Amino acid sequence: MTNLVLALCALACLSHPSPGADLPHFRSIAAGIADFPLKAPSGWKSENADGATVITPGDVPTGKLYVVMATPTSGKAGSLDEILETGKKVIADIGVFKPATEPKPEKSDGGWEYQFVLGSLVKGDRNLVAEVLAIKKGDEGWVALVLSDSVETMEKYADDFTKMLRGMGGSKPPPITGGSGKADLQYTLPPEWTESKINGLPLLVKEKNEEYNKYRVSLLVFPSEPISGSTREQFVGYWRAFIAPNYTTTIAPIPLMVRLKNGYACAFDGEWDAKDKNGAPITIALYMVAHGGRVVPIMGMFTGPNWFSDGKVDVEVGKILETSRIPGASAIRVKLFNATNLAGDWTESGTEHAKYVYRDGSYAGNATSATATYFTIGSDGTYNRTLLAVGAGGNIREKDAGTWTVDDDEIVLSKGGRITLHGYGDDPKIGRFLVIGNYANTRSYLKFTNPRGILQAKWLKAKK
Repeated sequence: MTNLVLALCALACLSHPSPGADLPHFRSIAAGIADFPLKAPSGWKSENADGATVITPGDVPTGKLYVVMATPTSGKAGSLDEILETGKKVIADIGVFKPATEPKPEKSDGGWEYQFVLGSLVKGDRNLVAEVLAIKKGDEGWVALVLSDSVETMEKYADDFTKMLRGMGGSKPPPITGGSGKADLQYTLPPEWTESKINGLPLLVKEKNEEYNKYRVSLLVFPSEPISGSTREQFVGYWRAFIAPNYTTTIAPIPLMVRLKNGYACAFDGEWDAKDKNGAPITIALYMVAHGGRVVPIMGMFTGPNWFSDGKVDVEVGKILETSRIPGASAIRVKLFNATNLAGDWTESGTEHAKYVYRDGSYAGNATSATATYFTIGSDGTYNRTLLAVGAGGNIREKDAGTWTVDDDEIVLSKGGRITLHGYGDDPKIGRFLVIGNYANTRSYLKFTNPRGILQAKWLKAKK
C-alpha cells in the first residue's frame, strides 16, 4: 500500500502546475501512525492526504516543481536498508529512476535515523531530479520522495530541507554548518567562495551581484564511489545521470583528461552554450576526480554575462581540483590513456582570414593563411606526420617519421618531441577524434570551464 499511496501522490503532483494544490485523497492502511517527523519550515505548506504527507515550499514558481511526499511503512519498521528498498520500489512505479549516489546512514538531533539516494527520474517526456529517503526511529518507519524539476530548483530549497532532516525530533532545526557533509572529498576553497549543502552534498559557490558584474558559479560535489569499468565509461555514465536530464547540450562527452598537480587524474568536459530547462543559456561542466580506485563526480554550473571575463573563475576551479583529496583512496595513480586507442589516420585543417593594414587603416596586403596536419599513428608503434602551412608569405612543409609511445599525458615521438595528449573519443555524427596540444615540447592546458574553446588544442578527425 505504501507503494500505491506515494506513486499515486507523485503522479498527481506531476500533473498539477502547483505541486501540493488540490491533491486527490488516497487511503493508506498505515493511517493513524504518528505524525511525519519532518516539519515544514515557515513559508512552506504541509498537507495530509489519508496517510500521505505532502510538503511544498510556498514560493515555487509556475512551471517549476519541488515536492516532498511521505507515507509510513506498514507494521513494525524494518532496517533502514529495507525501508530504502521499499522507496526504490515506490519510485519505480512512477518512472525510471537512476541512482547517482550511494546511501549513507545519518542521524538527526532528535534520534531519527535516515539515509537517501539522489538520482534522475524519467517519467514520459519529463526528466526530474529525485531523492528516495528512508526514515526510522524504533519501530516507526517512513518512506519519502523528493521530486524537483531541475538541479537549480533542488539547490534553491536545499538548505531548508537539510535543516528539516537534521531537526527531526529536536526542539528546533540546527543551523547549517561547514564541512564536507555526506560527500567525502576534501579540498581548499579560494577566497570569495562559500560552501552550503544540497541534501547533504557540498555546493561551492562564487557569486557577484554588482552593478556591472553579475554572475553565479556553482560546483556540486557528490560522494566518492569505486571505479567501475573504464574511466571514460564511468564519466559518460555520470554525464547521462547528471547533465543530460537537466540541460540541453550538443556535445558527445569524451572526456578530456589531465594529470593534476596532486597526482590525481581528472576527467572533464563541458558545453559552453548549453540551455537549462527554461531555455536560458548556461555553461555546464562535469569533472570526475579519480585516484586510488575511487572517483568523485563534480558538476559545474556557470551563469551570468561576465563570470569568465577576467579568467579568475577558471583558475579558482583549477585550484579546487588541484587541492582535492579522497580520504581512504590508495596511492595508486589512475591511468589517463590507453595507447591502443590512439592508432589511426588523423587529420586537421583550418584557415584564418586576415589582412595587413597601414596605420591609417588602408589595405596593405593579404595575411590569410591555411594549415593542415596529417598524423598516422600505427598500432605497431610507428608514426608518420606531415605539417603544412600555406600563406601569402610562402609555403611550409614539415615531415617526420619514427616510433611513438605514451608517457602519462604525452605522446612521445622519437623524431618529433613530446606532444600533450588531452583526449580521444567517438562522436556518432563525426566519428573518432583525437585532441592534442598545438605545439611539440610545449605543455598545453585546457580551460576547466571551457575546455572546447578555440585555439586551445588541435582536434584531429580519423579518416573513415
